[in-house]
Amino acid sequence: MPEDRGSLSSRRALLAAAAGGAAALAASAAMPLSTLAHDTDDLALNTDNPTTATTSISNVTTGSTGFEASSTGGAGSVSWSITESPFFVPADDGPYTGVFGFSPAGPDANTVGVGVWGDSDDYGVLGTGNVGVSGTGNIGVIGASTSDQAGIQAFGNTASSLALDVYGKVRFNRSGRATVAKHKSSIKVSLPGTTSSSRVFAVISSNRSGRWVRAAVPTTGSFTVYLNASVSSSTYVSWFVLN
Repeated sequence: MPEDRGSLSSRRALLAAAAGGAAALAASAAMPLSTLAHDTDDLALNTDNPTTATTSISNVTTGSTGFEASSTGGAGSVSWSITESPFFVPADDGPYTGVFGFSPAGPDANTVGVGVWGDSDDYGVLGTGNVGVSGTGNIGVIGASTSDQAGIQAFGNTASSLALDVYGKVRFNRSGRATVAKHKSSIKVSLPGTTSSSRVFAVISSNRSGRWVRAAVPTTGSFTVYLNASVSSSTYVSWFVLN
């Protein structure tokens, strides 16, 4: 006996539903992951990802980057802290920290560990705030120039403001002490970088009655300190060179 029309219609519906499900499964397999349902344990793009504990990324491949972010208009990465950080002791020394970078020491004399590295054709690192940049360590801050410009520049807010304020001793490698020999009245000091436009300041550092520095004359690579008369014994002259 032929099947009735109702049975045929039900069977066709089941077959159509099965075919539709297979097509949907195939389509979902071809879709990019971003279009699939989001797993709440994964980071989601274009939205906030609230967490209750530290989120970390570990890369065990030597020489490769652990995390990278870039932007076509704004900052590549922005971070800030609204609670105290456990990385700082004592607690009043930077407990609220937007960015914390750490590196172990370099493995040999030719390498150094760098906690944070900033690079740009303009400013590599920019700090703003009540204190723009603060550095502590065996050497608090190092500034080195790769051109003939200054390694460190200091600007006062106005013409009457301090540009540089130093507490403690100051050491300059373009200062020193020379000895005027007995029966001599001058001493020539070699100093690379000295030019005829340099400013040389000199003073006798030995107690020699009636003797003083008459002139300090710079030239290319050196300068000469002249006394008003020869000395009866060797005499120290302290000097300092600007420019």
